[in-house]
Amino acid sequence: MTAYNFLPPRRRLAPGLVPGADAEPSGFQFPGPTDRLTCNGMTGSGKSTFALWLFAEGADFDKKPWVFLDYKGEELIAAALKNKLFEPLAIDQAVPRRPGIFVVRPNARAGQTPVVDFLWGIYEKGRTGVFLDEATMVPELRGEANSGGPFQSLLSQGRSKNIPVWVLAQRPVNVNNMVFTENNYYSAFEVASEDDLKKITKHIPRHSLGYDKVWDPDLILKDHWSRWYDRKQKKSFLLRPCPPADKIFDILAERVDKMKKRETL
Repeated sequence: MTAYNFLPPRRRLAPGLVPGADAEPSGFQFPGPTDRLTCNGMTGSGKSTFALWLFAEGADFDKKPWVFLDYKGEELIAAALKNKLFEPLAIDQAVPRRPGIFVVRPNARAGQTPVVDFLWGIYEKGRTGVFLDEATMVPELRGEANSGGPFQSLLSQGRSKNIPVWVLAQRPVNVNNMVFTENNYYSAFEVASEDDLKKITKHIPRHSLGYDKVWDPDLILKDHWSRWYDRKQKKSFLLRPCPPADKIFDILAERVDKMKKRETL
């Protein structure tokens, strides 16, 4: 496979790919305002940094609120809060109506009820993006049963309510199938087991462009490289590492500053 220089221009096709098929490396697109994404990988694989880069480039937090549900106290999210790029939000507060990036940190010892109530609030309000970090801790995410609860409702009905959902998980094998069936984009870094990879590829057509080269279970990924599938294009890519965190924060800061200037005018 041919290698290409990385750092992509803002919200354009990214040349920093290794194509997954014998085709031109063009075609990679950032998820848009209504798209859904799942990103999977072991701790330290690079999935959180990669997902934040995609978010910085493509999420429409300048037009509607996005809520990060952060169970584990992710360092990148903590840094964004410290630099006032994100805003803290208590789980018992109302879902914001103004644009921005808000971080809710549930206390697992408080049980599932506060999270369930908060997710119902998002469902009832609509027009809110949801970013779930370490999503296997979210109520209803485990198992295959249709519970009819708030998360299941966000997945099954959220598209019509303008609620894009991004799901990060270390172990996709523990994630409800609907997370995958409702997605536009699939990302996989190094995962813990062959079963985890099978859970992802189960939802990717084997005849799609680049499947055999990108999703070969015997492929050993380099550090922080990842697999990528674009459902709209029916095309897979092998991706180099994304920009480092400081570059991602620069992108976020530029966009947040523009939002603040518009509010001042």
